[in-house]
Amino acid sequence: MAADPRFVQVLVWEMGELPLGRRIHWPIYRAADRFDLPIGIHAGSSYRHPPTNLGWPSYYLEDYVSWSTGFAGVLNSLISEGVFVEFPRLKVVLMESGVTWLPGWMWRADKTWRGVRAEVPWVKRSPAETIRENIRLTVQPFDAPRDNDVVERLIEQIDSDRMLLFASDYPHWQFNGDAVLPPGLSADLLRRIRVDNPLETYPRLKETVQ
Repeated sequence: MAADPRFVQVLVWEMGELPLGRRIHWPIYRAADRFDLPIGIHAGSSYRHPPTNLGWPSYYLEDYVSWSTGFAGVLNSLISEGVFVEFPRLKVVLMESGVTWLPGWMWRADKTWRGVRAEVPWVKRSPAETIRENIRLTVQPFDAPRDNDVVERLIEQIDSDRMLLFASDYPHWQFNGDAVLPPGLSADLLRRIRVDNPLETYPRLKETVQ
């Protein structure tokens, strides 16, 4: 993994045997931190355990929609277990997780942390602060109306224009291409999502575009 300079990230699945913040996964994060590699967490599971909180679903609709709650659980685990305390430079990219669920999660996580943070004294920063610094999300699938006002409002609610990364989902049959983003976004925001944020997250890509 680390010996190949072409590597741009380490990829793991969203839902596995144990929550991703647990110490058993830390050697992966330690290696990624050492070699400045982001961790890409892709939607999906090992399917040895139910992908939903209520058990095994019957239909793909249930499975697909539940991925956002799975990613919320990933964030809960990474932050509560202190992954970003131990590896403060580590970047984690949530892939095919949707985006619009994040503001509500940030508000609830911050509110709860303020009340019970004595339980996790190593977590000095609020969850929202940690998320803005260490977490990135791909914009495919973009689970919002095709309205640029909604996107701008989402950026305001997250309070960061550095977290969203362009993704098309190519070559899957349902890939969106450039149409993943609604028309009418400001040129600055489009450049951030398409160029600046990806290059900041994946610094090795600069070697291929210069």
